Amino acid sequence: MKRRQLLMLGAAAAPLLALAAAPAHRLALAWRLANGRDQVGVLNLDWAERRIDVEAAWDLPSRAHGLIGDGAGGFYAVAARAGDWLLYGDAAGRPRWVRQYGPWRFNGHLLPHAAGLFATETDPRDDTAHLALRDPKTLALMARWPLAGRDGHQIVAERDGSLLLALGGLPRWPDGRKRSGEPIASALLRINPSNGRELARWTLADPDISLRHLAWSHDGQQLGIALQAEHPQAGSREDAPLLALFDGERLRLPVTGGPGLGYAGDICAAPGGGFVLSAQKAGLGLLWQPAQPERWTRIAELTEPCALQDGWHEGERAVLLVAGRGLARWQAGGAQMLAWPQAMVPDNHALLLPA
Repeated sequence: MKRRQLLMLGAAAAPLLALAAAPAHRLALAWRLANGRDQVGVLNLDWAERRIDVEAAWDLPSRAHGLIGDGAGGFYAVAARAGDWLLYGDAAGRPRWVRQYGPWRFNGHLLPHAAGLFATETDPRDDTAHLALRDPKTLALMARWPLAGRDGHQIVAERDGSLLLALGGLPRWPDGRKRSGEPIASALLRINPSNGRELARWTLADPDISLRHLAWSHDGQQLGIALQAEHPQAGSREDAPLLALFDGERLRLPVTGGPGLGYAGDICAAPGGGFVLSAQKAGLGLLWQPAQPERWTRIAELTEPCALQDGWHEGERAVLLVAGRGLARWQAGGAQMLAWPQAMVPDNHALLLPA
């Protein structure tokens, strides 16, 4: 791992305090091995010894996408778009599986909620989006509701329990590949969790931008939305914004363009009410701060950065950046990278687990 792959923070950026050197931290992650096998598992991160070890790994039927904790030391993993499986690994490392029956396919994201376990799904017969509700323990289907649109993606909960769902709007073939030449109808939906009914809808003025991944700011006042440009012209895509903000009533673009080539892979909260985004195609980690609302700060240069994870350690904030060649820890006044323990291509999201 070459240290020059990481561009250190400049003085203009607010500091992010890193995970202190501790015996180990645990990271849930999905990856593809050199032989083509897809896996999900738990990695032990030992910053003091500068190494990553595989604690547990399970073979998967296909690529994974979203990972989310259960609040008790376990986690859920779900298939990427057009996949038919859902996995739950409890705190003791025992996996439980469910496969979809019939035509339904997962869209890569889940949300544990007081009502149950929500999942975005697609009916590939007509490319329509649905919201499914499952029992969080047995993974059995409890309800499924249609959504007005297609390409449902990430879900988060508001303080009153209502759901916010990013409707990507991209037309796709049954195997998940994009269909070209059709309009995109992306939107942010507010949904009643008891019956799947749409309560409100917000859209951007530019119809060629897809809303994808969601993250609350640390104070819970703003929702950051990672964007992906789908303009037919390459120049328009490369100049497109990466971030939208939602304050509960209004959807807006704080920065009209940026260095990210119009593609944000993931998003997480940053100190000071800001957000970090992974500009995967540009090989950049980017910081947006409300104190400098019309500009981006480049915080990292990495090969294929995508998954981001923020957290706490002994009262201090931390951000991890998952990239093609290893894991970066971003910190005030310095940084550290760990190489992957084997030849592997990490997938789109990651999750810090209790030690």
